[in-house]
Amino acid sequence: NGIRRSRGNPSSSSIKSNSSNSNSDNGSMKGVNINPLVSSVKISATVEIFSKVKEMQASGIEVTSLCVGEPDFPPPGAVLEAAQKAILDGETRYTAVTGTVPLRKAIAEDLKKRKNLDYDPLTEIVVGNGAKQCVYQGVLATCGVGDAAVIPSPYWPSYPEMVALAGAHPIILET
Repeated sequence: NGIRRSRGNPSSSSIKSNSSNSNSDNGSMKGVNINPLVSSVKISATVEIFSKVKEMQASGIEVTSLCVGEPDFPPPGAVLEAAQKAILDGETRYTAVTGTVPLRKAIAEDLKKRKNLDYDPLTEIVVGNGAKQCVYQGVLATCGVGDAAVIPSPYWPSYPEMVALAGAHPIILET
């Protein structure tokens, strides 16, 4: 028995069980129920474009990608050295969900130095693995079923889907 996803639209609820005991009426598989919200999620245009860019690059086509929010330059040498040192020092385990205290303190110091902003690194700074994760967690914490969330335009394509997954209604505000 195994699980496979059809090659069609990755956002469709096309996960199937290879077992003859699957129940296609309610989206469940032998012992596994798939949340109905999964079938309502639209594929991210950013993900589609980024995948196409990677395919083109893999086939030797030179592409300048503007579809994801990552810099087109390598990290500064100090960051690479710190990452290498951390790995060699065995700092490869999970950290606190909010990030390590030294990192949060460094962020607070940087914000003070560059922007003259004061934040308590222990209570006012949280480190996430990316903006999408942080925004989605903020939406989940503040929006509920039936709420409306105003999204200023232009916006990242994922934001309306994040709001919809929280059960809220996205309202696009042209700016």
